[in-house]
Amino acid sequence: MTTAPSNVGGHARLPRRVLPELLDDLPADDPRAVRSRRDLRLVNRIMGARASLLWGLDAVFAPEPPLANPLHIVELGAGDGTMALRIARSRSRAWPAATVILLDRQPVVAAATLAGIRAAGWAVDVAAADVFAWLAQPGTAGLVVVANLFVHHFEGDRLTRLLAGIATRARAFVCYEPRRSRVSLAGSHLLGLVGCNDVTRHDAVLSVHAGFQRDELSRAWRAAQPAGWTLRESAAGPFGHLFAARRES
Repeated sequence: MTTAPSNVGGHARLPRRVLPELLDDLPADDPRAVRSRRDLRLVNRIMGARASLLWGLDAVFAPEPPLANPLHIVELGAGDGTMALRIARSRSRAWPAATVILLDRQPVVAAATLAGIRAAGWAVDVAAADVFAWLAQPGTAGLVVVANLFVHHFEGDRLTRLLAGIATRARAFVCYEPRRSRVSLAGSHLLGLVGCNDVTRHDAVLSVHAGFQRDELSRAWRAAQPAGWTLRESAAGPFGHLFAARRES
């Protein structure tokens, strides 16, 4: 079932536009990139990303809690891995002995983050790979795929390919993205007030323009993988957009 978000926040007349973001092309060790990744941890807290992702994960597992076998989780565009760490700390008791793969073209996961995930009782691996190359590889099916502020980088055929690749490998998929609205756009222009650097401020505005609203991800998912999935999609807090898909059989 798809839950369409309300029109609060002024969705009208904001066509979707995807443009390259600065952080994607900066070297991982560039000081501006290092600072921007630190800013993104603050932005995630302001947006309530962890709570929204956990709600989505709980929703896809509500019919049958995933206790029979340890979960295999993949986070796409995992960056520094801190979101996976926060999820592991929140759900390690409910989902014991899970394995998480942190996938990114430029993974920058600190040893302390890996140690924290392992301390929560989860196994963890880091994969440096392009998402399309990784999804095309033969490998484990029945994965739980998670993405945080990642899917909005894709449009058109690339978005269709991404969602089709995820559907091939996943039993469930949950992503949290910027909501394309006037409220979100106004918020993105205020990030300098909380100390975010020029890269974060620039990319935040582009992210909102590339974000999602209403049932856009559900329609894109059906175009890529039309049958056999239960879908949920809604606004998530004042600035976010949540999509969750669960394989029906």
